[in-house]
Amino acid sequence: MDTDESLLDLVFNRLADDRVADEVATLVLAAYTGLDALRAALAGGSVDLPKPADLAGARPDPIYLDTITVSGFRGVGPTASLRLAPHAGLTLVVGRNGSGKSSFAEAVELALTGDSARWAERNSLFREGWRNLHQGRPSTIDVVLRTDGGRAPIRVTRSWSDTATEPGQAESRVEGADLNAWAGPLQTYRPFLTANDLGRLISSTPSGLFDALAPILGMEPITDADKNLLLVRRELTERVREVKGRRELLRAELAQVDDDRARRAVAILGQRQPDLDALDQLLGDAGTEHADPVAAACRRLVAAVVPDADDALRIAVDLDQAARAVAEHEAHGVAAHQHLAALLEQALAYHDAHGDGPCPTCGTGRLDASWRERSASTVARLRTETAAADRAQQRLNDARDAARTMLGVDRLMPLAELDTAAPALGEAAARLHAAVTAWRAVLPQATPEQIAAHIRSAYPPMRQAYAAVQAAAAAWLQQRHDIWREHAAKLQAWLHDARESARDERMISRINAARDWLKKAADELRAQRLAPFARQSQQIWEQLRQESNVELAGMRLDGSNNRRRVAFPATVDGTATSAMAVMSQGELQALGLAVFLPRACADGSPFKFLILDDPVHSMDPAKVDGLAQVLDGLARTRQVVVFTHDNRLPEAIRRLQIDATIWEVLRREGSVVELRKNLDPVRRYLDDAAALAKTHDLPEQVRRPVVAGFCRAAIEAACHERIRRERIGRGEPHSAVEELISTAQTLTQTVALALAGDARQGGSVLPALNRIGGWAADVFKACQNNVHGAERGSLEWMVDRTARLVEELR
Repeated sequence: MDTDESLLDLVFNRLADDRVADEVATLVLAAYTGLDALRAALAGGSVDLPKPADLAGARPDPIYLDTITVSGFRGVGPTASLRLAPHAGLTLVVGRNGSGKSSFAEAVELALTGDSARWAERNSLFREGWRNLHQGRPSTIDVVLRTDGGRAPIRVTRSWSDTATEPGQAESRVEGADLNAWAGPLQTYRPFLTANDLGRLISSTPSGLFDALAPILGMEPITDADKNLLLVRRELTERVREVKGRRELLRAELAQVDDDRARRAVAILGQRQPDLDALDQLLGDAGTEHADPVAAACRRLVAAVVPDADDALRIAVDLDQAARAVAEHEAHGVAAHQHLAALLEQALAYHDAHGDGPCPTCGTGRLDASWRERSASTVARLRTETAAADRAQQRLNDARDAARTMLGVDRLMPLAELDTAAPALGEAAARLHAAVTAWRAVLPQATPEQIAAHIRSAYPPMRQAYAAVQAAAAAWLQQRHDIWREHAAKLQAWLHDARESARDERMISRINAARDWLKKAADELRAQRLAPFARQSQQIWEQLRQESNVELAGMRLDGSNNRRRVAFPATVDGTATSAMAVMSQGELQALGLAVFLPRACADGSPFKFLILDDPVHSMDPAKVDGLAQVLDGLARTRQVVVFTHDNRLPEAIRRLQIDATIWEVLRREGSVVELRKNLDPVRRYLDDAAALAKTHDLPEQVRRPVVAGFCRAAIEAACHERIRRERIGRGEPHSAVEELISTAQTLTQTVALALAGDARQGGSVLPALNRIGGWAADVFKACQNNVHGAERGSLEWMVDRTARLVEELR
């Protein structure tokens, strides 16, 4: 199996070969690295890929089972040990149901994993029976393992106190290794397989079967990358969905707001793709004149600076005072004084030019120094009076200009905005209109006094009416602002999130592209990595199927996430179908072995042992032969330990001459379990016969029929072995052979079937045996006669000759 380093290399190379866009490739590699790296990449940060050394990790040393010692656990009472050869080879542990053999298989699993998959599907009563009924204290499991080439053993012990009530309450102790290093491989390769496991896995959900097989392919970094992409996409999609939902709520709220800004916002939000820049501009224009004509008019009305009543009264006072001053000067003949001053100034100029003399005008007066002094004083007085009159007139002119300005009300107040702002002003606008009309009623020929009086009477009410308009406009603007402010804040927050949502949608598109590429690459890599397992699985099935009409056409791991499944395409008599849809229970059992044996025996597994508990369950005889051949093949590179109650498997092992160590588990009273090497039935019967023949403590008449029975059983077992070997070797169906054997009811019929091929040819048995040797016929007759109590020959002679006969029969 390739390491994570090579998987990362494959991802790199495929990204380059497929010319994947940089932004998509970055997401793929970031997701491969981890969730934090993916989020950093989406945020625009850099991605630091893990180093190969960080990915590969340390692989545990290959290990074999050495000894399994159990006491007070399940079916084992006093301490019993199963000793195994810690190297490749096949070991069978046989015994009837209830003998305690499976307790050793469960003990290994519990010691290494802390639990038993076999217990998961059983009820609580089954789980509660973990402590042995007869001698449950102390309760201990001790498993000794050895690494390939290692000197020191690894010992895993789990022991329970006398008060413990649950299997999980065991005290665990490990010597010589770190059990945590095996946790991952135990989950991935699982070197324990029972008939219940096979049934549960084969009949489990499609995703359950997928999950049981997928880890052996080492594709977890890619599947984890896809999970990371999917998780982040869900987060982004949820954020996008939340923003869209808030948009609809905002539209509904704003539709109830009587505000031009709200109406414009509703229009923008109603677009398929809202114009976020337009919305941003709307929020930015909220305080300007462009937002709403009524609001703009109100703002100008409020902003206008209009003279107050005191200013107007001052203008009226100035106008009155200036008018009176001018009138007073006119009453004192200021015009004549101006002419007289001018005439005297001319006379003084004449005197300056001609000196003293008679007056050139009247001829009677004299122009001299005295006259000059008097006339100059008069001119100075007259000029002072005329200057005062000029100043009074100028003051009157200025007062008239100020009054004229005051009367030009349109220059003082933005009255043009009244009609526009009327919806916001109510009655205040009408009152101001009336006041302005009264103000404009002054006659064009009105005297300054009349104008002053008009200002005093008409301006204060108009100014008061305008102040009311300003107050109404300000109140309307404030109310409008207060109403809008809350909605504007929500709109501003939504706008920010909407911009983030638009970015999220772009990220989702990138993630989808990354997932699409990753799915295609994962499918191809998975198929590439699964191919050797699928081939091995198909080879195992071909050995197991024997007489089955179902032909496997491969194995596929399809889909991902909630749609992941394992497909077994097959044909039945040339018609395509799904294997699991047409297989019998026995065929499904065989398929389970074909599927999960390659997993347990994968090259990446550090466990060089494989424990099979009751794999013969539901198998017909033909498939038992296939299973024996499969186990033989596995045992060339693996330590294979098989627990079974079915004698067909050890019989097939012997008949096919497969090298195997066979242990027999015997249970005695009080849960005393004994393990002993199991010989083939012929050898066991002969050994029992020889032992009993030499037991002289028993009377011979007691021993003789029993010894003869053992010898007879040895001959029958040898005949059965020969019949199966020859007929099955010729291709006859197992079921037919077993049925044929069952028809031979007597020893003669059994030997006739073995030698002549026909149980009905009993008359040919003695001639055939005589051709082997007279002794063969003699021992055959001795076995029959002595079973019935006839005495003929010594017991030792009968056992010896029977041994020679069975070799000939074999």
